[in-house]
Amino acid sequence: MLFRVLGPVEIDGTDAVSYIRADKPRALLALLLVKANTWVAVGEMIDAVWAGRTPPVSAERNIGTYIWQLRKALPPLGEQGQRIESRSKAYRIRVEAGELDSDRMQALLAAGDEALASGDSGTALKHLESAQSLWRGTPYEGLVTDGHQPEVVRLTELHWSVRERLADALLGTARLADAIALSKSLTTEDPLREKNWARLVMAYRDAGRRADALATYQKARTALVDELGTEPGPELRALQQQLLTDVPEEPAQPEPAKPEPTGPGAYVQMVQEAAAALAGPHAAEARDWFAGRHAEFTTAITHLLAADDVSNAWLLTSAVHQYLETGGDIPGWGPLVAEVAAATRADKDWYGELITRNILGIAQTRSGRIHEARSEFTAALSIASVHDDRDAEGTVLVNLALAEASGGARRQAAEYLRRAVRLLPGTATATEARQTLAELGEPEDPASASVAS
Repeated sequence: MLFRVLGPVEIDGTDAVSYIRADKPRALLALLLVKANTWVAVGEMIDAVWAGRTPPVSAERNIGTYIWQLRKALPPLGEQGQRIESRSKAYRIRVEAGELDSDRMQALLAAGDEALASGDSGTALKHLESAQSLWRGTPYEGLVTDGHQPEVVRLTELHWSVRERLADALLGTARLADAIALSKSLTTEDPLREKNWARLVMAYRDAGRRADALATYQKARTALVDELGTEPGPELRALQQQLLTDVPEEPAQPEPAKPEPTGPGAYVQMVQEAAAALAGPHAAEARDWFAGRHAEFTTAITHLLAADDVSNAWLLTSAVHQYLETGGDIPGWGPLVAEVAAATRADKDWYGELITRNILGIAQTRSGRIHEARSEFTAALSIASVHDDRDAEGTVLVNLALAEASGGARRQAAEYLRRAVRLLPGTATATEARQTLAELGEPEDPASASVAS
């Protein structure tokens, strides 16, 4: 038996999840669960059920009816016990340890904290991902009265702790793309939590993205100075100093003659290093390296999917995509990326799904399948918007515009490009969007262009 309160109030029994559809019984159940195992006076129930409204003369009798309805919906406690007990002018719901999803989340957070403290990031990750999976939205879905909002605030803060510690576990297990995505969400939601800026700087640093790490420090400093009038604390300043003094090494060029790395993680890292070299002084050698072994990438991705190693599958897909962006070709690429995208969706890996759907949209565009490309880009935009990943949203908008332009929809393409400029002004993405607008012969501001003409 599980009472779900970390979102819409639901009853998760042994066979199915039940949602109390009627507003007043649902509000009453929410109140009872907020004060689980505590007697709640009928007067307080009336205040909660008719919050902000004048209760009817029959309110007390109605409460009895709602209690009867809830008792019918709830399985008994043990063999004989009533879930909802009554005494004169009061009721209480009996909830045992672990029967509230909020209690389970707190226990999983404690287990994750303990594992992190002992240096076991892998175990911590499992606990914290389980805790995060329990969260479904606003606790109690706003059904409790103002007097019970402290419990909603407590659970919201508990969720913050889960996500922050999850970011630590992702860093500890070198799942850097996920750590970056989560830390970016945290800093966007509350830019004044300095520790999350430090997590994002570390994630960029460990991923070899020194410029992004330094830029993140500057964003953090601006937010703290503008809002609080304080400079970053010792941890952030130490990270900046480390980034400024450490000379980044040039990405090593993989050599086919060397022994191959063992394990899927090492193999994916090797391909990622080769992909990074595509933009450096050894670009020609890196392209030749990719061209000489393109057949094995398809096999490797297929094997990773078969082994349910979804994270490495999409990371490898992303690295190989960088080779294709330089003009390379891999037979059967589109259908393979579609399999990876489906796997990330099934694995509830939103960031992996966002990346692979964007890649699939590009592949469909190159194949002239504009309708399919539009569908993939639209799905990627939806994911980016839900998780407030503005950088990804801007990138996908530009790719969607290129797809529309290739299909002859120039004006629609221009509108997507203008959205990208408005979303990310002053960025490389905005510059690319402006350049594409110029190539299409479309103004950045149609209104001012009309006035000028």
